[in-house]
Amino acid sequence: MLLVVVALLGLQASAARADGDPASDYLISKQVFLTSQTGTVSPAQRQLLATVRSANRSGFAIRVAVISDQYDLGSITALWRRPSVYARFLGVELSLIYKHRLLVVMPNGFGLNWPGHSTADDERLVATVPLGAGEDQLAMAAQAAVRRLAVASGVRLPAPGAGTGSSDIPLIVGVALGGLALIAAAAFGVPRALRRRRRRASERVRPRVLSRRLLAVPLRWAVPAVALLAAVGVGLSVRAMRGDSTQISPASIVTPPPAAWAAGVRPAPAFALRGQAGQPVSLAAYRGRPVIVTFIDPLCRNLCPLEAQVLNQVDRQLPASRRPEILAVSVDVYSHANSLANLLQTNRHWKLVPQWRWAVGSPAQLAAVWKQYNIGVSVVTKRIGSTVIHYITHTEGAYIVDSSGHERALFLWPFYPPDVMRVLRRIE
Repeated sequence: MLLVVVALLGLQASAARADGDPASDYLISKQVFLTSQTGTVSPAQRQLLATVRSANRSGFAIRVAVISDQYDLGSITALWRRPSVYARFLGVELSLIYKHRLLVVMPNGFGLNWPGHSTADDERLVATVPLGAGEDQLAMAAQAAVRRLAVASGVRLPAPGAGTGSSDIPLIVGVALGGLALIAAAAFGVPRALRRRRRRASERVRPRVLSRRLLAVPLRWAVPAVALLAAVGVGLSVRAMRGDSTQISPASIVTPPPAAWAAGVRPAPAFALRGQAGQPVSLAAYRGRPVIVTFIDPLCRNLCPLEAQVLNQVDRQLPASRRPEILAVSVDVYSHANSLANLLQTNRHWKLVPQWRWAVGSPAQLAAVWKQYNIGVSVVTKRIGSTVIHYITHTEGAYIVDSSGHERALFLWPFYPPDVMRVLRRIE
């Protein structure tokens, strides 16, 4: 299976997937999805992690999704405050990997799913568990619900607080494995991309569009592989977004970009879109200073937030007078994703630097920019019951444009702050 995963990752090197809700990715390999965006796991959340871990070790299989904020539903915000419906949806998303009890906790109630079993009795058991506002209160409610369900199945769990060691080790291991998976993907995909670029050195690079045939890989093979990558991405994303001081990579890492150009060789294609508040946004307006042009899905909850944190670090680590502007062209054509409310929410959760500028527009306008910058974008629509999910896969790339408006480097994910800063210093 590992070879299959690595092979598929190689084919999709530097592609990010924004597939609905982050919990469906995270719970592929983890037992609990927490919505905390803080720097540490609170005592109440740590007790929940320990309780669920103890339940599974005792033979009571259960996974828990604590959803305290609409943001954590990604692109399926229509299911906010509908825990029962979301539990069924999440159960379907996990069904190829996980087929046991699933508990969803939202501020207004619980949702349960267990494929092939009735959850009516379980729903009655947890219906009277008190719910409060806030992440800690929801974590305590989830813990109480898990204990009730376990007792009803004849499983006795240790008292709260007993043997609750650090829960950071699994996360650290997950991050390490994630790094290995991304390195493997780069090892397969980046050399292939470089070979293609060498063949085209004497001509303008043609658009690189993701093949739809890749999406036609048999579901039993494609879903586990893509889900594994997405789960790694979400784990990293949550870790990265939990504080401004989080370091994504050691400062000593300096890796050349996959593609680079000399000064004055490759003009950056001009474009004119609109900003998050409807104001005009164009590349030409930033002539005279360096600009980073990147391509981001505002609803993404896996690799896009990670890239945003790398670019945040670049700007924060440079002197104010040398900080580049960041133009983030949306790869999501749906109006909700590019709405002012959603972009402001993304700004808040990702803690974007003041130099960050969203660039949105009509589907045709966005597609024209993607084509100019060789960004592949593929959309697959999926319906589960009455809920429609749009799966967006896109090239995860960032161009460095110098003060004269010429492209100087293209970074493909994964990349690191020192890499970008090295190029920016060279083109000053």
